[in-house]
Amino acid sequence: MLYGRRSVQPVAPGLPCGGASYFGPMNWPGSWWWPNRPARVPRSWTAGLLAGLGAALFGVSALLITTGAVSWDARLFRTLNEVPAAATSVLTPLSHLFLPAAIIVVVVLAVAYVVARNRSVLPVATGAAAAGTAWVLAHAAKAIADRPRPYEAVADAVLRQQPAHGTSFPSTHTAVTLAVAIALMPFLPRLPAAAGIAYAILVAWSRVYLGVHYPLDVLGGAGIGMAAGGVILLALGALLRRARPVPNGGNGAPDPDSGPGPEQQGNP
Repeated sequence: MLYGRRSVQPVAPGLPCGGASYFGPMNWPGSWWWPNRPARVPRSWTAGLLAGLGAALFGVSALLITTGAVSWDARLFRTLNEVPAAATSVLTPLSHLFLPAAIIVVVVLAVAYVVARNRSVLPVATGAAAAGTAWVLAHAAKAIADRPRPYEAVADAVLRQQPAHGTSFPSTHTAVTLAVAIALMPFLPRLPAAAGIAYAILVAWSRVYLGVHYPLDVLGGAGIGMAAGGVILLALGALLRRARPVPNGGNGAPDPDSGPGPEQQGNP
């Protein structure tokens, strides 16, 4: 059985390890598409479960708003928004790290890191697809929900930034940040990947503290981010499985673990 002549590092793509499948480096010479480090992609059922949980979280949040069961939401907003003056001296400067300009800087730095680490633009495409999906879904939901911002509806709400554009539900910042953090996880070591998720959670907190979203808004945004991130991970896993490198680096020798080739089957 003859193989192509492209030279690729031999790996075992899709090798399961814990809750993830490791897709090894696929280094076509001169190519910046495939990562040169193993991508730790969750198994399909894990990514699907993440997407399903995100959809459920968004659905429950939307249902609570539709039915008017939001009194607890307003109370929780006041707790997180109306903090003592001594705490604001610390929390307000901290919240500036999660404003839109800061989010863009963090995302750009994260993308630059994963591109340099993996020598691949695939993480850029993955993150952009996640961000775009989450943004479209969030704005579609905003148009349907048409929920006023808390500083427009709550008399004692404290607005700590410029008035935001659009309606309140869901939080687009939360949705996009969490979707990107999830989508970049396969290309990052565990500690930076966990830091990305933590940053997305702090973005969600800051939207309430700054006075531009209710807690249900950020929960709905988190649901969209989880759903978008899970779908992108499913697509990424399928793409990497289809792009498995040629066994034994394309040197013409059959893979000893692959069994007999078609021309060998049936021969005594």
